[in-house]
Amino acid sequence: ATFMGPVDHASLGERYKVFVNPSVSEVLCTTTFEALAMGKFAIIPVHESNKFFLQFPNCLGYKDKWEFAASLRWALTHEPEPLTPELANEFTWEAATDRLIRASAITRREA
Repeated sequence: ATFMGPVDHASLGERYKVFVNPSVSEVLCTTTFEALAMGKFAIIPVHESNKFFLQFPNCLGYKDKWEFAASLRWALTHEPEPLTPELANEFTWEAATDRLIRASAITRREA
């Protein structure tokens, strides 16, 4: 593999359809988020930090090297599914804010 340095997402266009992020420690996972929002396949390990992404049909999770290989083979031989309006909404700032509010809410008893 060759690291190409910084690349504008818009220049990737249709040339690439698969994104691989093997990290289990990248808490924000911005690159995975961006790849899925662009309609690409994202191949990621099944891990608590990646749980949010597994709801998307183009997100292919794996638990070992065999599942990784199978996911990569699948992605290379199929086309990503178009995002439904409901799933596309998950990539908006409004949806992110709603998730933050839900995650930070506490009950009177917890206060």
